[in-house]
Amino acid sequence: MNTPGPGEERSLRADPLDDLPNDFEAFFTRENTGYLRYAQQRLRHREDAQDAVQNAGTTLYKNWRRALASEDPQAFAFKIVKDAVIDVLRERRRAERKRLRVIAQRRPDTSQDELEELAELDALDWAMDELARAAPVQADVVRLRQSGLSYPDIGRSLGIAHTTARTYYSLGRRHLEYLLEHPDDGGQAT
Repeated sequence: MNTPGPGEERSLRADPLDDLPNDFEAFFTRENTGYLRYAQQRLRHREDAQDAVQNAGTTLYKNWRRALASEDPQAFAFKIVKDAVIDVLRERRRAERKRLRVIAQRRPDTSQDELEELAELDALDWAMDELARAAPVQADVVRLRQSGLSYPDIGRSLGIAHTTARTYYSLGRRHLEYLLEHPDDGGQAT
């Protein structure tokens, strides 16, 4: 703490939250980066973190007057963010339990071919997730191309040249092939 010098006045703020903006947009813009970092640390996936923070922002906007009326609006807002992150984690667990129930309910006479097909789909999902983490635009190009879009349409959709879309598709496919051939590398390929 700095002590005031001669002729300086010591001023203590009566309310430490005086600099808190009353405008929701200004507040959320200022705090958003920290919320996103917290959510990404807990959820490990940027997209899930963004969804959680966006959901928290919607909830906070609806309760903005209550937040301003609370003792500590920043703590009120952070509690909403923490709850949104927990909701995403719960939804993940529910989806995983549902997937496991579906697998358990499959007929016991499931053929080896069907099991291998399921394993290939899981591996492809994993590889696409890894590609999206390493090169999101390449992953988008691969998904759009697999959906049947032409390179010019992909270029327009993503705001890139159609030749770049063609290149990204080729690079993305090679990256996927590498990931599928070397799953133990854990996506360390560049």
